[in-house]
Amino acid sequence: MEANVIKKLLVFGTMNIAAFMFSQSTTTDSTSVKDKMIDEVVITGNSNPKASIKTSTSISTLKPADIINAAPRTTAEIFRTIPGIRAESSGGEGNSNITVRGVPVSAGGSRYLLIQEDGLPVMQFGDIAFGTQDQFTRFDSFVSRIEALRGGSASVFASNSPAGIINFITKTGEKQGGSITQQVGLNYKNFRTDVDYGTPLGNNYFIGVGGFYRGGDGPRKTGYISNNGGQFRLSLLKKFEKGSIRIYGKYLDDRTAAYMPMPIAVSGSDSNPDYSSLSNYNILTGALQSSNFRNDLTIGGNGQVLKSDIRDGMHSVSKTVGLEFNYDLGSGWKLEEKARYAANDGQFLAPFPASVGSKAEILESIAGYGSAVYAGTNTAVDSNAKYMKTVLFNTQLNNLNNFFSDLNISKKWDKVKLNAGVYNSSQNINLSWNWNTYLMEVSDNNARLVDVISPTGTKITDNGLLHYGVPDWGGVNRNYDTKYSVIAPHAQVEINVVKNLTLDLGARYDFGKVSGSFSGTQNTMRTIDVNQNGTIETPEQSVAVVDGTVPVNYRYGIFGYSFGANYTINSHNAFFARVSKGGSASADRILFAGYNYTNNDDPALDAVKVNKVNQIEGGYKLRSANCFLNTTLFYAKTIEANYEATTQIRTENRYQSMGVEFDGFYKINKYFDIKAGLTYTHAEIKDAIDKTIVGNTPRRTPKFMYSINPNVNIDKLSLGFFVVGSTKAYTQDVNKLVMPGYALVNPYIAYRLLKNLTLNVNANNIFNSLAITEAEEGSMVGTNGIIRARTLPGRTFAASVKFDF
Repeated sequence: MEANVIKKLLVFGTMNIAAFMFSQSTTTDSTSVKDKMIDEVVITGNSNPKASIKTSTSISTLKPADIINAAPRTTAEIFRTIPGIRAESSGGEGNSNITVRGVPVSAGGSRYLLIQEDGLPVMQFGDIAFGTQDQFTRFDSFVSRIEALRGGSASVFASNSPAGIINFITKTGEKQGGSITQQVGLNYKNFRTDVDYGTPLGNNYFIGVGGFYRGGDGPRKTGYISNNGGQFRLSLLKKFEKGSIRIYGKYLDDRTAAYMPMPIAVSGSDSNPDYSSLSNYNILTGALQSSNFRNDLTIGGNGQVLKSDIRDGMHSVSKTVGLEFNYDLGSGWKLEEKARYAANDGQFLAPFPASVGSKAEILESIAGYGSAVYAGTNTAVDSNAKYMKTVLFNTQLNNLNNFFSDLNISKKWDKVKLNAGVYNSSQNINLSWNWNTYLMEVSDNNARLVDVISPTGTKITDNGLLHYGVPDWGGVNRNYDTKYSVIAPHAQVEINVVKNLTLDLGARYDFGKVSGSFSGTQNTMRTIDVNQNGTIETPEQSVAVVDGTVPVNYRYGIFGYSFGANYTINSHNAFFARVSKGGSASADRILFAGYNYTNNDDPALDAVKVNKVNQIEGGYKLRSANCFLNTTLFYAKTIEANYEATTQIRTENRYQSMGVEFDGFYKINKYFDIKAGLTYTHAEIKDAIDKTIVGNTPRRTPKFMYSINPNVNIDKLSLGFFVVGSTKAYTQDVNKLVMPGYALVNPYIAYRLLKNLTLNVNANNIFNSLAITEAEEGSMVGTNGIIRARTLPGRTFAASVKFDF
């Protein structure tokens, strides 16, 4: 196996040597540095802004026009066009799984990659259960560009981000003017308005405002308006002789549907499965949400009765204020400070199918079963239909507040640049899991809840509610109340050894402290009149109440370093290499796993506090007036621990991945250009608690990921398409059941009606391709021909009109 991998990498290396030789034959050293070249000045993961060809990092820049043409329906879908980044954006506007270059997704979220806004994290941890960072991140027209750094220097420029950084850089108001964009779904209900405006105020003051508001159903049929909310941003900048100061804010209040794995039929074999929609459920357009399933009543985290409107879905609220300050101290010294406070809260409500099957398999398996009717009626259920035992993920995001500060001082000499700083942060994780179990039919057209009745006529369920809690999973109603604090000194030095050779070395150490408690290690069963109607229904005879509190008080340390070299042969060609080490601290994911969370000397706890990543990368960069090419060979080793709620499985695994990444653009003439990205990854589990999976490919890791974007520009007309695809992968680490490869085609056409008025029509997944991103089952063996999987949505069309002023 390794020999084959090495052969493939040698082939890719030969291709790049050929590209280099070709560039030498077409571009000479006598080319003026003033010649126009396709390159970007980047700031993410670098101590000083510089052209990307002069950095020893892999970094891509996305501009708003490219993002709009890619037709993303959620923020996470934007990342699919970035080489090396695997964005499983099937969960809706949040709760997406994101990773880089074969680094594993062992649970939800993005443990090894941070999303930033203006150089500071959105959340300190990317994989907080039901509070992932993309839930609090929205792209709008106030974003000037997105920079995506893979691997490299991320280990020393941010905490908990060894695999990469995606940085949303917002407008400051320095550029006069603005825009209004009205978007509408053509075959689904979506109405969204984006606005941004910037202007100088005089005396070197600048103001920028922007944001969006939207409403609609989203790309799947939920039976109600599931997307409803928006975001407002404000920036005030003051420039003075030796620096500037900027104050900015964001207010986000957005409700969107959260999509969990859904039932899908499967036949054939594990290695050659045939997936199809169930007769009453279209996997591309259906949703588990229903207008008949709108209210939930449960016992909250403090023992109170909690009433929830399931239509709120993923409700994300963020109130943010930030500060940026930089000052030229003279003699080559500069001071820079970034700080931001965010008050984050909300709720996460999503139905999850714990089991799916026939009437006999689901309904008749309920203890005391006599008959079944649709809730609220006396109508007997359809004996030929499919049914679900559904767990409602009802999680209160009580307090996810955070504060980040990064103070840096830099000094520039003739051939040396030094940057040193201190990062300080605090992140609250205060959540309450208040889950119930329901019975409902499988249908994509407002599924009905089901009541089960005993032979004596006693209702075993209450309007579809089977249990207050989730006894099938051992309870899992929980409270988290923890705080994670980090102080991280860091330093980077850049040396121009000779004219064309630049070396950079950086180091960072995170001093982490965790305090607080969590409860729910036991779910005590009590008799409570939850609906307060004066009668104890059958589910109220056994109500799960959170019990068993565990204190948390431990410390951790993460040492990270990064050493890179960049050699520019001329203004068009460069080679680079980098060795780095970093880590990501385990947050709430290791709680409830049975460790001693107050003993810093416990080797078992010490082994899971920090997830470690070691990386080596190197490559070649080509720039010219009509093309660019970035090629990166990469190697990564990952050591991590995790605990998954839905499976109750604790893991401690070691992974290895290697491969090659291409990122290119070629402008053939003034009418036609093409962008493309390709990533090949060979990943392997090197060690695990479960020795039977050692040597296997980590779940959901494809060999190839790719994106292609041909684009035509003729006068006022622009048209093209994006192809985003992936080869097959395994659903789970056991490497049995295969998820087929897929290619999504997203065409677009834009026409400039007037100088400042543009019409755009685009489609997402125009051919209705089935794209499975994850599945709960690891094999068809032992199933009833139905598994639970998340897929990307089917075909959607949208149009927008943009007015620039």
